[in-house]
Amino acid sequence: MNLSELLAGFPVDFSVRGETAAEISSLASHSASVRPGALFFALPGTRHDGSEFALEAIEKGAVALAAGKFLEMVPPRVPQVVFAEPVPALSALADRFYDYPGNKLRLIGVTGTNGKTTVSWLIRRILQEQGRPCGLIGTIRYLVGDRSLPAALTTPGPPYLQELLAGMVKAGSTHAVMETSSHALSQGRLRGLSFRLGVFTNLTPDHLDYHGNLSVYGKAKARLFWELLDREKGTAVLNADDPLTPALAAAYPGRILTYGLENRAELKGEEIRLDAGGSSFRVSFQGRRYPARIPLPGRYNVANTLAALGAAFALGVEPERSLPALEGCPPIPGRMEPVGTGGGVRVLVDFAHTPDALENALKALREIAPSRLILVFGCGGDRDRLKRPLMGEIASRLADFTVITSDNPRSEDPGEIIAEIARGIPASRGNYSIRPEREAAIREAVSLAAGGDIVLIAGKGHEEKQIFADREVPFSDRRAAEAALAEKRGGL
Repeated sequence: MNLSELLAGFPVDFSVRGETAAEISSLASHSASVRPGALFFALPGTRHDGSEFALEAIEKGAVALAAGKFLEMVPPRVPQVVFAEPVPALSALADRFYDYPGNKLRLIGVTGTNGKTTVSWLIRRILQEQGRPCGLIGTIRYLVGDRSLPAALTTPGPPYLQELLAGMVKAGSTHAVMETSSHALSQGRLRGLSFRLGVFTNLTPDHLDYHGNLSVYGKAKARLFWELLDREKGTAVLNADDPLTPALAAAYPGRILTYGLENRAELKGEEIRLDAGGSSFRVSFQGRRYPARIPLPGRYNVANTLAALGAAFALGVEPERSLPALEGCPPIPGRMEPVGTGGGVRVLVDFAHTPDALENALKALREIAPSRLILVFGCGGDRDRLKRPLMGEIASRLADFTVITSDNPRSEDPGEIIAEIARGIPASRGNYSIRPEREAAIREAVSLAAGGDIVLIAGKGHEEKQIFADREVPFSDRRAAEAALAEKRGGL
């Protein structure tokens, strides 16, 4: 497809400088993904402007550029397209370039602060077990047919997103479930897609360094329902226990299905019992009650399961067919994932990196009644600083002992991040130690644990690297914990 064909009849005002006969073989919004024949979008970012990489993109083979203004450093031989809103334009162009793959799939969007990954994986599990091939785009990885691809962003930029959706269509998928992040929604990365289902989990403080306040953050999440969910054929699956839900329900004119544990809801979780192997409960729905069992601990995971059941029902799968698929669900990477045992010690890895998520995880494990609950966690750098002392207080209150360590410090001093966490711990408690090196922190926690104890390693979950100011190093909480357990078993 040449540039002229790509732009023909495009329903957004744009200006062109140069010839439009260039043959476009791919789209890119990051210089690292530029291939020969690419149309490169020089987009503004939080730290860098894409115009800084325009010449690098041309050197790598980009044959045309698009931006919010003409770039004077670009050679005249390279055509430029200027859009007033380049990010939404990129979304629409990528949709066109890949022949509108979203229209060939039933799209399911899952948004909220916590639980997006678990809900998405559970929805996919149900659909796959019902013979409905379903792709997945989310925080852990992208699943396209039989391929499992690494995930750089929860919701990727438009070129790669549309490439993934096109790959799902080619692989024979009928559905695609997608975690829709607040960043992607607020930046217009999903513009042009039409979702059949929108699932809302919850809203708690996170990403306030980007959004500014909880109100703006909530409005970003709400865009899934206000702008992208099909108003005639769509269904909004909403958490009846979250304060944002009434506003979402009032603004969406289509079908609404609610779920919850506390407030009145169509799908209700009752008689919850937690144990070391997961959660047992009853699902009340449309006058019937279904026994349920999931291999995930915690009341919040019961709520996540109800969200997945609601989504499945909206797609025509009754609870009696969904629940057996969830009972045998394999562990979700980095989501209360059991690592192993040693000397009667159980170790789990979880992605909990917000105050609400950490509190929920610790409360869930408390209900299992371990002899002691030992926690390892830190906070990410260049992110919301206000949550650090809050998480310190939660850790000191709900864990018997905490080892505070580094997460992904990025450009910040790890020691300063740890100090901000420790400031939230009342002096009267003092039930913590500081071990900045994360592997050593995990080793310390496992070595301290005795029979009947649980060790929770929180914050990084499935991640396979640790990010510092000047480097990224391979690191896995799971592998570090396995090594610590092997060392412990060897010393017994």
